[in-house]
Amino acid sequence: MKRLKLNKHKTLKYTKRSILHLVLIIGGLFMILPFLWMILASFKPNIDIISVEFRLFSSNWTFDNYAKVFREMPIGRAYFNSLIIASVATFFTVLSSSAAGYMFSKLKFRGRDLLFFIVLGSIMIPPQIVVIPLFLMISKVGLVNSYPALIAPWLINAFGVFLMRQFIFGIPNSNIEAARLDGASDWRIYVRIIIPLVKPTIAVVSILTFIWTYDAFLWPLVVVSDTDMMTLPLILGRYAMTEGGVIAGASMATTSMVLVPVLIVYIFFQRFFIKGLSMTGVKG
Repeated sequence: MKRLKLNKHKTLKYTKRSILHLVLIIGGLFMILPFLWMILASFKPNIDIISVEFRLFSSNWTFDNYAKVFREMPIGRAYFNSLIIASVATFFTVLSSSAAGYMFSKLKFRGRDLLFFIVLGSIMIPPQIVVIPLFLMISKVGLVNSYPALIAPWLINAFGVFLMRQFIFGIPNSNIEAARLDGASDWRIYVRIIIPLVKPTIAVVSILTFIWTYDAFLWPLVVVSDTDMMTLPLILGRYAMTEGGVIAGASMATTSMVLVPVLIVYIFFQRFFIKGLSMTGVKG
């Protein structure tokens, strides 16, 4: 009787797990299907893409869409601009966020909590509100149509500061105190103790910042007018349109190529990403 109940319990457990896996697989397929269709559509003629009849695969495969992109769009220069801007912005965001997180969590000074709540409050401000003041500041110093203008708004990220602070807050104070007893300065503690321990959170902040910067459209649209300084979203929006409407094939090909760096960054940091999400934002 006891063995029968045990087998029944195991069967029920496996059934629940199988149902859960089936639901996750179906959900994953629904999420992947639009991206899969986009990639496959980039190899289709325009007439097949805009056809009323939905077809995942086409009988007329072609590379003309990619050839058109490289022939008519400055895609190489846009790739270079986007990667440079996203990489530099990610580096400085991680640096500033980790330093500010250490300051707000482990250093004691007057007004620390008030300053941190001000930083948190800035997260609730829509970025569109500060576009005009920021543009006026950039234009006053003559940085329009330049890399500094495109990178400046991303140097410090309040959400990154919050994530770093929450993770660093959970690091035992005994580690910090032991280092100080050994004569280590705050800078040495930050470099030798804090940075190695916050690698999962660095992965999260890096991926999010890279994606936000890489996909940014509004700010580059405002601050850039020179074709040589345009990023991939601007090139996609500008050259994938004609007087007759959207060039479907060129749009699908360009968007597919735009996704490649994001996928590479995620694959590189994926082993830290889930760990960082699960360990940040739950302490303090």
